[in-house]
Amino acid sequence: MERKGILVVGGGLVGQTLAAKLSADGQDVTLVERDAAKVGELMDLLDVQVVEGNGSTAPVLRRAGIESCSLVVASTDRDEVNVVVGLLAAELFHVPRVVVRVRDADHEEGFRIAGRQHSLDYALVNPEAAAVERIATLLEVPGALDVSAFMDGDLLVAGFRIESSSDFAGLRVTDMRLLFAGTATLAVAIHRGPDWFIPHGAQVIEAGDLVYFATSRRDLGDVLALVGVVEDDRSRILIGGASSIGLSLAKRLKERGQRVVVIENDRERARHAADELSPSLVIAGKVTDQGLLEESQIENVSTFVAVTEDHETNLVACLLAKRLGAGRALALVDNPALVAMVGSVGIDAIISQRLLTIGLTMQYIRGAGVRSGAALLEDEVEIMEVEAVRGCRLTSGPLMDVKLPRGVLVAALKRGEKLAIPTGRDTVEPGDHVLLITTSGMASKLTEYLEP
Repeated sequence: MERKGILVVGGGLVGQTLAAKLSADGQDVTLVERDAAKVGELMDLLDVQVVEGNGSTAPVLRRAGIESCSLVVASTDRDEVNVVVGLLAAELFHVPRVVVRVRDADHEEGFRIAGRQHSLDYALVNPEAAAVERIATLLEVPGALDVSAFMDGDLLVAGFRIESSSDFAGLRVTDMRLLFAGTATLAVAIHRGPDWFIPHGAQVIEAGDLVYFATSRRDLGDVLALVGVVEDDRSRILIGGASSIGLSLAKRLKERGQRVVVIENDRERARHAADELSPSLVIAGKVTDQGLLEESQIENVSTFVAVTEDHETNLVACLLAKRLGAGRALALVDNPALVAMVGSVGIDAIISQRLLTIGLTMQYIRGAGVRSGAALLEDEVEIMEVEAVRGCRLTSGPLMDVKLPRGVLVAALKRGEKLAIPTGRDTVEPGDHVLLITTSGMASKLTEYLEP
């Protein structure tokens, strides 16, 4: 029997978002959720089959139709459950591909060992590691609301709010070729009001737009200057919350040689962080305590990063930090309604583990040479870096003749060490790395262009 269906275990925010996304792609999706009260809500909300039960047990998996599935995604909020689901899917039911969401490095290591021993085709998605990576990248790009790295880190896709004073305000997208002649810099996505779109050459960038630029690292300074970003000469970074994300981020920034201070409300956790981060300063107290922030000299902080487990606290702390003089405020938030507020309420960037998890999961599901991927804010636009394979339609001739679907932009091409923006006359060769920007609704249609 040919396996076609996709089984998602866990009906939380990540699971239901993935199920909805895959269903919109035309996939046959079943969602398993153990909370009976939640099952009814999911059935009303989603156009997928919803099965009630414990997805880490074989009888429930059978009832959900796992034996006809080509892919299982374990996306509950418990690592142990996800690992069991992944092993059952691969070992007992011989599902060809498995995605397992894990937060703990020990669980990740254990599943990798099992994967090597049994030659499993799997992907491990660690939302906390992804959040640390995203924050670290954001800190490299002043003024950016959102940043993703591609092409082995050589190319950045960064989103900026365009002010009326910016040199980009009123500029046609095609005129960027004059400003950045010979460089890989292009406006690749625009959020205006409620709408997202992939801009065409005659599109005019307007003040108030959230514009995503693809640019090489070496040209980033020119983009920042035209956006109108003023670099902050303050070097200290204040992290609110010694959560696993906060601790990992602090260690990473220390390795970069940056000055870090951490505030943590839980005294035991604060003591542990102080031992781990010595000689960096760890302060025991609430991240929303105005007096404590003032004592911490918040006005001398270049960036405040709020990464406690309480996302509403993160928002409040960021707003307070900005009011007290912090140069920039980044908040860990997973509420979709709040993610849409980025840049409009005084918070400079929001990091969503949900969107990061979805982007990494979809990267694996898309397959077809996809090396990396990201979902932009609100998940309306996807970015995919693909490696072109011999015999695929993408390599069949000049890009103008390949006739990619409307709403798909070839934003960059890397051949060897050379990075460039291709024109319609350029040809993609096997082995090239290609950056594709697409609306989420069109992403699934790219497979036929990427497979031989």
